[in-house]
Amino acid sequence: MEHNKVSGPDGFPAEFYQVFWEFIKGDLMALFHDFHSGNLPLFNLNFGIITLLPKCQEAVKIEQYRPICLLNVSFKIFTKVATNRINKVAQKVTRPSQTSFLPGRLILEGATVLHETLHEMHRKKLSGVIFKVDFEKPYDKVKWSFLQQTLRMKGFSPLWCRWVQHFISRCSVAVKVNSEIGRYFQTKKGLRQGDPLSPILFNLVVDMLAIFIARAKADEQLQGLIPHLIDDGLSILQYADDTILFFKMI
Repeated sequence: MEHNKVSGPDGFPAEFYQVFWEFIKGDLMALFHDFHSGNLPLFNLNFGIITLLPKCQEAVKIEQYRPICLLNVSFKIFTKVATNRINKVAQKVTRPSQTSFLPGRLILEGATVLHETLHEMHRKKLSGVIFKVDFEKPYDKVKWSFLQQTLRMKGFSPLWCRWVQHFISRCSVAVKVNSEIGRYFQTKKGLRQGDPLSPILFNLVVDMLAIFIARAKADEQLQGLIPHLIDDGLSILQYADDTILFFKMI
């Protein structure tokens, strides 16, 4: 875990656990054993404070704020371990169109492919449709039922699906505004920005769009661009919540 990060509600940053690891590792490893056996009430650690960060000067609308959920490091250790595990198979279960938050891939790869595609279309005077989509509050709109369906379809075991459900559900959060913390309430959907596991889970969810487009291409309902450079044509690029669609005009 990175240093110099804001701590969660309990006030203990990652540096505390790293410096005093020899003293507390026994207790933490006992918690991991209980979690693995299904005997740990993880919801006792699973709570956070949502802080609204302005995305522009003089923000006055809720859309102009970015919600960041400050979670206890004691809970983030669980999701960090899960993230390290899932990253080992992330390349195999996520299509190459996604270039963000995946080991071995760079977000600039998508921008480079887009630039080269535009250059090739101008050079050969090709026609087509390029449509950029920026999802609004994408993490907040992820449905847990759809996430579970995605995990099962991608081959994750029932145990892993249950663990993910424990991580994202039964979470209590409170909103902090002007240094005042409101009442805690339970969330019913969405992924929390600030959780190490959220980016990879979001990638798995939005990868379903790439799968749907691939099926549409297989059914000859649409065609991608520059098929002479990319097999079957380029039809989608994804980097985090930004998506670019490419369609040949038929």
